[in-house]
Amino acid sequence: MITNNRQYNISRKQFTKLQNALANFDLASRIKQIGSHKLVQAELNALKSEINVLRHQINEYEVLQSGAKVRFTASDLKELPLLLIRARIAKKLSQRDLANLIGVKEQQIQRYEAEKYATANLIRLKEIADALTLNITEIAEFGEERLEESVSKSKSEELEWQKFPVLEMYKRGWFENFTGSLNDAIQDSETLVKEFITNQFRQPIVALHRKRVRSNSIINEYSLLAWECRVLSLADKVKSEIKFNHESIERNHLIKLAKLSRFPDGPLKIRDRLREAGIILIIEPHLPNTYLDGAAISHKDIPVIGMTLRYDRLDNFWFVLFHELVHISRHLRKTKIECIFDDLEASDKGTIEVEADSIAQDLLIPRDVWNASMARFVRSKSSIERLGKQLEISPAIIAGQIRYEANNYILLNDMIGSGEVRKLFPEAGFGI
Repeated sequence: MITNNRQYNISRKQFTKLQNALANFDLASRIKQIGSHKLVQAELNALKSEINVLRHQINEYEVLQSGAKVRFTASDLKELPLLLIRARIAKKLSQRDLANLIGVKEQQIQRYEAEKYATANLIRLKEIADALTLNITEIAEFGEERLEESVSKSKSEELEWQKFPVLEMYKRGWFENFTGSLNDAIQDSETLVKEFITNQFRQPIVALHRKRVRSNSIINEYSLLAWECRVLSLADKVKSEIKFNHESIERNHLIKLAKLSRFPDGPLKIRDRLREAGIILIIEPHLPNTYLDGAAISHKDIPVIGMTLRYDRLDNFWFVLFHELVHISRHLRKTKIECIFDDLEASDKGTIEVEADSIAQDLLIPRDVWNASMARFVRSKSSIERLGKQLEISPAIIAGQIRYEANNYILLNDMIGSGEVRKLFPEAGFGI
């Protein structure tokens, strides 16, 4: 969602750029270059999809700015944050204007809106609603019966098998017992995909919809389900006698695991250490239109962490991994959640995501140490390395935290371990 004029101007420029790319898209030339009509068509469809998303966001912002919209509705409380943002824009108030009305700094409103008000308490939300002169009413009703009715109905539905990314699945060799050509796979796609998915889920239509996904982007849920099945199929190949040791995710043990980051092959060491504790770590590149960094899944009473290494950096690897470990420790099963999928760039955070972010940061760099460290303020290579030695962790983790707090991802580019992770996992097939 576009929340201010700066984002609007950037989006307009990007929209124009994409429209020009679409106008200059030479279908015949791309087919000749790539050698596959299906792949080129998928590329073209992705371009059109991105244009449509931007068009919707731009149109929404322009309508709100016009002042024509005076009534806002929300189907549940989760939609209240977006309602507040839309109302502010419709009132022609900038983020600074709203900040002045409730007596906070402009940066606080920017953070609230970037996080979709995840860290704002009820009193603050009421202050903002009052400042916007919003009259908010809400009907409370029991929804469990309706949910069960919906799930029961979904069980009788059929997946649209043609929506799965068959070409990418074939290219990656996911149809393990299939020896035919690409054309054969396309012709027999429904049978191949159905077997692949139902090997993991007896009721795949339920699995398709029962996910907790953190993302700002429009997710291709069929691609996400295919990726999940691939991760689980790889997890099934790990020795079945492994039993999950709950002590392995207690705070003190996780802090010890963080110290493995100081080794060049730390990611491999922690994969093995987690496996000894009954936690399976699987590396599998993300599929197009999934925007995925990692996932925490409860599978046959065994915790499985899937990571995509979307960004080939040590700081990213360790933060994503510990974020998912917190989900296993705090959220899986305990909150009746069986799978959580994370795009860690998403600003739309719920309570458990805010908690996972905060605890992961504290496990990697204890908050009291961080608040008093020279590295946080000086940001020099020597101060970062000193803190790394003190905590016995990789300096890349510290550099990554500095970049995050500064919101400057050009800073310390030579210290975040770029290109140091994927090469440790050649079996994942990066670059295929």
